[in-house]
Amino acid sequence: MQTEYLREFVELMDREQVHMFGIAIQKGGKLVDEYRWEPDVPHQLYSMSKSYTSMAVGIAIGEGRFGLDDRVADFFPEYDKGDISDLKKKTTVRHLLTMAAGHTQPVLMGGRAEELVNKDFRDPTENDWARAFLKAEPDHEPGTNFVYDSGCTYMLGRIVEKTSGEDTRDYLVPRLFEPLGIETPEWDRCPTGHSLCGSGLHLRTKQSLAFGQMLLQGGEYGGRQLVPAEWVKEATTFKIATDRCGFFPDKALGYGYQFWMARHGAYRASGAHGQGCFVVPYQDAVICYNAHTPKMQTLLEGLWDLVIPRL
Repeated sequence: MQTEYLREFVELMDREQVHMFGIAIQKGGKLVDEYRWEPDVPHQLYSMSKSYTSMAVGIAIGEGRFGLDDRVADFFPEYDKGDISDLKKKTTVRHLLTMAAGHTQPVLMGGRAEELVNKDFRDPTENDWARAFLKAEPDHEPGTNFVYDSGCTYMLGRIVEKTSGEDTRDYLVPRLFEPLGIETPEWDRCPTGHSLCGSGLHLRTKQSLAFGQMLLQGGEYGGRQLVPAEWVKEATTFKIATDRCGFFPDKALGYGYQFWMARHGAYRASGAHGQGCFVVPYQDAVICYNAHTPKMQTLLEGLWDLVIPRL
């Protein structure tokens, strides 16, 4: 399928040598256009995974398992060896969601599990990622500055697991993945066997359309309220500024609860190298894409200039 929605966008991506895998557009809940450069196989979503973890947190809070202002260290008393500072103990679930744990450098970044092990931690000898995060001393009061850190999302997943008794991926299977028609998703795991949560989820392009449609419908999908509507609203609205972080322009518009804000009230689940689930409420549309490119701003400008106005 390729209609007038994507023709010029495809031409631009090819002309600018943006390495795309595929793109699909849904409007009014129906697929209206798609284009494939390569077969639609499960792709590593990188940080797009964070937005799925946000939904796990929202579901768990809705089930009464914990609250936004609960302190992170309180979930893990077994890790307190006397080396978790009083400042670190102020870090809350809300701070993790907004990437505001008080650090000036991320505690954990990276992609697949094999790329993360003992490579990107401040303490490269630490194999237990939850303890490593809790040991990392903040440089500022938690909540005062945005620093993009997969460690924050990993800890959110560990809190979901701690309070539910299920790994985050397994927790989401009956509550989110299966109702969205996403069966047996692969999610990379850390050395101690927990879902990475900040990265590592693998999905096909069109599978992400269902996730975006659920968000567009305020957490409802297939006649079921999968995620509390108030959580979807809160997660996808501005919570913290990102304009001083040195990102490309469309990443300088702010951050919600593991979502990037976009122009005109839109928002994105976004991952490295060009993974995206772009929700555009004023057009009742969802645009999902996978790529492997450093030209993220070019990709987004193409959507804003050549695709979204025609929807």
